[in-house]
Amino acid sequence: MLADNAPPDGEAWRLLTEHTVGGELLRVLERPAATPGAPRLALVHGFDENPDSWTPLARCLPAQLHLYALQLPWCSGSSHRWPGEGGPALWLERTLALLPDPADAIVAHSFGATTLLDLLARRSTGAPPPAVLVAPVYRPHDRPLDPQFFAEAVRRFRSVLGEGLRSRMGPRAATVPEDIVEAMTGKVRERVEPHGFLQFYAALARAADLPLHRITSPVRLISGHHDPSAPPEAVAELLRRIPAAEARQDPSFGHFCQVQAPDAVAAHIVEFLGLLGLFEPDSEAVSA
Repeated sequence: MLADNAPPDGEAWRLLTEHTVGGELLRVLERPAATPGAPRLALVHGFDENPDSWTPLARCLPAQLHLYALQLPWCSGSSHRWPGEGGPALWLERTLALLPDPADAIVAHSFGATTLLDLLARRSTGAPPPAVLVAPVYRPHDRPLDPQFFAEAVRRFRSVLGEGLRSRMGPRAATVPEDIVEAMTGKVRERVEPHGFLQFYAALARAADLPLHRITSPVRLISGHHDPSAPPEAVAELLRRIPAAEARQDPSFGHFCQVQAPDAVAAHIVEFLGLLGLFEPDSEAVSA
């Protein structure tokens, strides 16, 4: 699908560039804007996802936005041996450097959102871009790294893998027998868990110690009320620790709300960009 630059499912994605680092293929897909000089929005996927996971949201975002969907080494199908060449924040920095121009704002999901927090908190040069964090994975300060938390992290990880599989299946998931879905989820776990869980747990373990007070850019958090990977107490602590953070929480949102409720998530993103003066939404600002 990417090799010949063909757009998937009629969507305007096209392969912009790719680069191999340490055996890992980094890619940037783009959906050019309908008008020149449009705001540039970079999309960072979560664990065991891929750029196509942004397609439902892209269909709901205004055509006047220039979208870049990044493929990171923790994408679906990865062997998850990428940490030998650097941590997730370094990989994100490398991939963002492939953009022809810096992004005006970055939208990141789940593990990708936590990675973006890490990058923004430790960045020492340049003006950091505004960020939208969708269902960020986070560990509050009051959660010690003990066996109970480790067991909880395993449950979180498996829940994300299972819900991710169901979201990729779309409406078909409701027609597939539960035992078949469980078997499919088991296959995903066999592939991902041996190396992938270690990276997920490491990110979760160090999240509470990130110097979030150093993030000077505006940040909007988007999440649900019952997402075990982005629970309300974690969101509340992020709001306390990030100086210019605000939240939009919807009780109906699951961990993959950008796939399950893309129109609502797109509206929150467009509103945020409008408040920042990066984009002036109008009644016709709808993606084709």
